[in-house]
Amino acid sequence: MRRHALIPLLLAAAATIALPAAQAVVLEEFLFDDPGGTAIEAAANNAGTGNLFDVDADLVDVKTNGAGQLDASLKANFDFGTTYVDTADSLTGSYYGLIDFSYAFDEATYTTGEDEEIRISLIQFDPRSTFVTGEIEITRNSATDAVIFGNAVGTGAVDIGETALPLSGSIIAIVAANLDADLMQVHYSLDGGASFTTLTGGELDPDRGLGSLRLTLNNDFSDDAVLIDRIALYDANPYPGLIPSIENIPEPSAACLALVMTLAATRRRRG
Repeated sequence: MRRHALIPLLLAAAATIALPAAQAVVLEEFLFDDPGGTAIEAAANNAGTGNLFDVDADLVDVKTNGAGQLDASLKANFDFGTTYVDTADSLTGSYYGLIDFSYAFDEATYTTGEDEEIRISLIQFDPRSTFVTGEIEITRNSATDAVIFGNAVGTGAVDIGETALPLSGSIIAIVAANLDADLMQVHYSLDGGASFTTLTGGELDPDRGLGSLRLTLNNDFSDDAVLIDRIALYDANPYPGLIPSIENIPEPSAACLALVMTLAATRRRRG
């Protein structure tokens, strides 16, 4: 093989080398270890950014229980309750929105057409409100059925299809978004994070980014038991080795390029 033809091949091989994943930085995190009766908008942000959730009249009764949980079962209305926590605006990078909670939906009190919904959404920074980039949704959609799926909104966006869940249990649910490749994944664990199921196939609107994380509690939870332990936003994979990273494979580093040139020089001497 000619030495000039070797270098492009080595460069192509180097471009596929996955460097060690960066440790995830916690951008926003709520552990709800505040005193009992703390409203969601007053719950401390354990990431230390000072960013807090907004006030929403539809969530006015939702408060901490003093045991490290936000009690969503206190929501006793059929309204679409939403609250946002701002984060640094971005159109690039990869982000992971997480919710960790236990739940038990009451079969006897299901109201047809009023599905209980729990969502964590990555929201475009301008305009904010309903401009969803991507989200994960857990829905009780009948007296005996619950599902999880990914929702991508906007031009060219493609959702991730729903998967059945048990009607009660505990779940760690993650929406992962790669704003560079415009891709989305959903991950969930039903065993406390020991193992995860990954749902893929989501495509994002390429014109949307991230400016806030939104929690949605839709409809009446007063006859259910929904206790939220954690809501968080990360800039890299929070469970490496358990869920696949959605980050781009990085470009070759300077060291990697130096290795390529060394190999090329070695080949030239031997040729």
